[in-house]
Amino acid sequence: MRITNGRYRPGLSAVASSLCLSLVLAGCQTPPADRPLSPEVPEPPSFVTPPEACQAASVRFALGLRISQQLLEEMRQRAGARMARTVLATETADPAQDMMRLNVQVEPTGRVVGAYCG
Repeated sequence: MRITNGRYRPGLSAVASSLCLSLVLAGCQTPPADRPLSPEVPEPPSFVTPPEACQAASVRFALGLRISQQLLEEMRQRAGARMARTVLATETADPAQDMMRLNVQVEPTGRVVGAYCG
């Protein structure tokens, strides 16, 4: 401790010792009592694993509808796909396969005629 001009000015050692004392006292608290397990205790939450591939069968509702951006997005969400795109039904399949991509087959008029993942 130092006293300068009649005022108390705590030194670094006084601040450090009070901090150390508070840490020591915090460590002396008793831990909470453990409760025994009983049938009333709920199960711990479990995590749902995301699908490893999209589910094209879940978008059958859209067959025959005219494609739009909103419909494409709804189909993507229902299939659990990461992305969706439209392809003409007359086109050959893309050799680059992505099992999290939904491909919606449409006629030149814009009517949905099929869907597959890949």
